[in-house]
Amino acid sequence: MNNSPCFTIITASYNSEKTIAKTIKSVLNQDFTDFEYLIIDGNSNDSTLKIIKSFELKFKEKNINYNYISEPDNGIYDAWNKGIKMSSGEWISFLGSDDTYFSDALTVYFKEIKKHPESNYISSQVNLVNSDGKILQVFGEKYNWKNVISDINVAQVGSFHKKQLFNQVGLYSLDYKIVGDLDFYIRCKDFIRPTYFTKVTANMENGGVSNQIYLALKEAFNVKQKYGYKSKIFNYYKFYTSLLKCYIKMVINKK
Repeated sequence: MNNSPCFTIITASYNSEKTIAKTIKSVLNQDFTDFEYLIIDGNSNDSTLKIIKSFELKFKEKNINYNYISEPDNGIYDAWNKGIKMSSGEWISFLGSDDTYFSDALTVYFKEIKKHPESNYISSQVNLVNSDGKILQVFGEKYNWKNVISDINVAQVGSFHKKQLFNQVGLYSLDYKIVGDLDFYIRCKDFIRPTYFTKVTANMENGGVSNQIYLALKEAFNVKQKYGYKSKIFNYYKFYTSLLKCYIKMVINKK
């Protein structure tokens, strides 16, 4: 008999005391409970670990496997890789320490997965919100290799990956601090069987590591060069135009 859970949810955290309780509660309050929750903390020096420990009994009462470690790491992708190695679920997702799932998110994903048994990757839409919960935009499109390598447009927070996909493609590269997921999705080209639906399943706060606009776009430029995507001149053009668009959006959102 296979006692492995359907889902493994992984949260990487570091000094997340202001937001992580909200994130954990959104997982605890799921109306679907066939999952495990792993928190990979990077040796936080604030009260993050204390908050994480405070939820142990609540998960135990709901018979949900809740596990965590706290030790130094080499960034978010190192933490995610640790979580993948620890995972026992058939499907894996990554929820940021300032992001939240809607209470029916796992139920929705379970139903979609049942509709598409051939799929090994499924994604939805998510709300991009500010620290006050105001929705700045809804984003997330179906995985398409050409679109991903040009301008990554899948919602990572709204993505579930069949564990088998990591066995085929490999773990996240530690060469990147911000766009390791872009590198991963490019490597998925010959293995991924994507499914997509338009329901919003989560809120993603506009304050995580990927919000470091210049560094993110610079790393994305390096990834495109690595895989020989178009010319260097074109990639520089894309870099500067994307940078300009991002700063214009920032100005508009502050108004």
